[in-house]
Amino acid sequence: MRRATFRRWPDLLAALGIPAEVLSKKSNQPCPACGGTDRFQFIDKGQGRFVCRALEGQGGDGFTLAMHWLNADFKTALQAVAGVLGMAEGIGQPLPPPAAPAPAKTAAPRDDSTKLRLLWGQAQPIQHGDPVDRYLTGRGLVLGSYPDALRHHPALPYWCEVDGQTVRLGTYPVMLAAVTSPACELVGLHRTYLTPEGQKARPIHPGTGETLDAKKLLTAFDGAMNSAAIQLYPPRNGELAVCEGIETGLAVWLGSGLPVWPCVSAWGLEHAQLPESVSDTHIMGDHDVSGTGQRAAQRLAQRLAEEGRRVRVHIPTTPGTDWLDVYQSREQEAA
Repeated sequence: MRRATFRRWPDLLAALGIPAEVLSKKSNQPCPACGGTDRFQFIDKGQGRFVCRALEGQGGDGFTLAMHWLNADFKTALQAVAGVLGMAEGIGQPLPPPAAPAPAKTAAPRDDSTKLRLLWGQAQPIQHGDPVDRYLTGRGLVLGSYPDALRHHPALPYWCEVDGQTVRLGTYPVMLAAVTSPACELVGLHRTYLTPEGQKARPIHPGTGETLDAKKLLTAFDGAMNSAAIQLYPPRNGELAVCEGIETGLAVWLGSGLPVWPCVSAWGLEHAQLPESVSDTHIMGDHDVSGTGQRAAQRLAQRLAEEGRRVRVHIPTTPGTDWLDVYQSREQEAA
């Protein structure tokens, strides 16, 4: 494997999603994996060697950089590199080297698809008693089984910017949700950082003391969220509900039995693209005090109606609430 990768690391690492300009610039710069301002330098020397002062070993070779970039162990990084080379899990013959150096190119568009697939592959189905199960149960969302679009990652780092430096605030269990395109391609991962006990994590910014958001979104490329959704439950007999948040979607499923796709945000809801097989749509909008959720729901409704679909918009009556709030209130009244 090391022979197959010799003097090919810039192309291999770029294929894994590291921006080409990072690999062509030899001076100090931010690390593509952990940020900062000048902690990183790509030296190569045929072995993909690099320096990152944030790492315990201060750097390493191309395999180490692949591990750092993908947040993966050596075996996973090895398999990723083998895949780029056209090998089967590191076994076989490498592709022949290019006959001549490639001409200089402009910076390639960002593509984190490989990173998304590896993170998703590291995650596990949600099990009874794990942090994700505890979190959702604590929100009143008790499910006998969980949709395939949700998984539990046991340990992901939480990063934030402090005075121009990217700082790791800790490692947390995470609820991962697969965000997919209309073609069912993985284009994003929604992350909800949790405590081992199943509470939302409360990372504190070391500079300002503010509590940071426990929810983050990693996309494969710029614009990936356009028309994408978290496909929790497939359409049934042409009927589908759409909403904003994951927890809201699960509440809709539990409260109504409607198959549902969360679209992550009001913007995502407005730009949702549904399969042609869906003829009957329920738009489960949020009742935002600002009106954002209602406007997104109405704009989507207008577009879907113009496409010839039956559309019903459902908005909670109480300002500042969503369908998770409604479900929780009904469950408390019934208890």
